[in-house]
Amino acid sequence: MPSPSSRSLLKRGVSSLVGGNMTSGWLEVAREAAKLPALLSDIYGDLLKPGVRQVGKALETVIGLGNTALWPIALANERARISLERNFEKYREQMNDVPEEKVSPIPPEIGVPVAEKLAYVSDEELSQLYVNLLAKASTVDTAHFAHPSFVNVINNLCPDEAIILKALHRTTSVPFITANLYQKDKKNQFTTIGDLLTGLETRQKLAFPRNTVAYMSNFEGLGLIQIRRDVHLADAAIYTSLENLYRPSFLGLEGQDNLEIKFKKGKIEVTPFGSLFINACLTKLAKRG
Repeated sequence: MPSPSSRSLLKRGVSSLVGGNMTSGWLEVAREAAKLPALLSDIYGDLLKPGVRQVGKALETVIGLGNTALWPIALANERARISLERNFEKYREQMNDVPEEKVSPIPPEIGVPVAEKLAYVSDEELSQLYVNLLAKASTVDTAHFAHPSFVNVINNLCPDEAIILKALHRTTSVPFITANLYQKDKKNQFTTIGDLLTGLETRQKLAFPRNTVAYMSNFEGLGLIQIRRDVHLADAAIYTSLENLYRPSFLGLEGQDNLEIKFKKGKIEVTPFGSLFINACLTKLAKRG
């Protein structure tokens, strides 16, 4: 349950709103919410818990700005409280091993929008991206990985895409094939019947595996990858494996009415921006030995 300080805050803020003085009501909420120790106590319960001091130091420039001022109200809502507490517990666990002298105040342009998301994003895959970004922005050694635009990138991802990005971690390129259906007597005319066939959907547990092509297009639009149709990897065996994987899907077409299927090779490259995003959001802070 919310602490007495949160209940008092909620009562005063809501009373002002109901009474018609909306501006002063929100200002009252903001002023009280800026009292960081009380908020951290509401979220973590025990201010002496390992990592809480580091969290407080990193968040000192963020609390009270934007919708973080409304956290006490969120804490009064059971569903929002669960999301906020779970996400901030994951954040605390990452900050636990960071020496206090290595903690860096989070830039508000990163901290405010991320902190707002942590109050209601419940999907595990997406919330972990936000938490990782927040953690990277919180230390002297990793702050250079955290770019403000990464918040918007995560905002435009679905859980399946977060899973696929994990598969792109520690790789610079992914092979793909395109299946084209040709008429044998018209060599230059074809219909594309399968594009960006990477096999990723067969190796990852996705909610909507048929959307993989759309996911790749979204990645490219966000600047994370570049789809290269003009070049391919040198290892021919990789493409042979992909052809063997997808050819059975098109058996009903090949051989009919003078038709044949040809596969074209390509590769997906992770851009420098994409690599930076992966380093910032797909990995947790390294544990210190």
